Amino acid sequence: MSKKREEKKVFEIKWKTDLPYNWAMGKLSVKFFEELKENKKIMGSKCPKCGKVHMPPRGVCADCLVQMTVDDMVELPPRGTLEGFTVVNYPFVDPNTGGMRPFPYGYAIFKLDGADTYMMHFINETDPSKFKIGQRVEAVFKEKREGNLGDIPYFRIIEEG
Repeated sequence: MSKKREEKKVFEIKWKTDLPYNWAMGKLSVKFFEELKENKKIMGSKCPKCGKVHMPPRGVCADCLVQMTVDDMVELPPRGTLEGFTVVNYPFVDPNTGGMRPFPYGYAIFKLDGADTYMMHFINETDPSKFKIGQRVEAVFKEKREGNLGDIPYFRIIEEG
C-alpha cells in the first residue's frame, strides 16, 4: 500500500515596497569620522574593563560586554600589519558610487598598531605574489576629506628598515 503524499502549497506574497529609514550611527562613529576628516586621526575604542582596543570603534566590548563611550576612544597610528589579503578580479556595482568598481583591486585584513581587532580595507597592490603576511601597511589619506571611510581610499604596503 502506498501512501499518497500530500503536497503543501507555499503561501507567497510578492510586492515592491519603499522602505525609507534613517538611523543614527552613534556617538563613537561620529567621533571617528570627525577625527578622520578634521585631523587625519584614526580612532579606536578601548574597553575600560579589559583594555582591549577595538578598530573600528565599538559601543560595547566584544569580550566583556562593557559599554564604551566617546571618552574611551584612543588614537591609533595609521600603520599596521597585513594579516590576510585577496585580489578581486570581477566587476560589480560599487555601493558608494553606483557605478562599476574598477578591477582588479586589492583588499586586505590587517591589524593597526595598538589595536586588538582586525579591520579590512582596500590596498594598493593587485599582484598576489607581492603580498606577504606580516608586511607593514600604512593608511593613505585624501587631501580633501569628507568625513567618511573614503577619506582613506586605500592602505599601501610599506618597507620599514
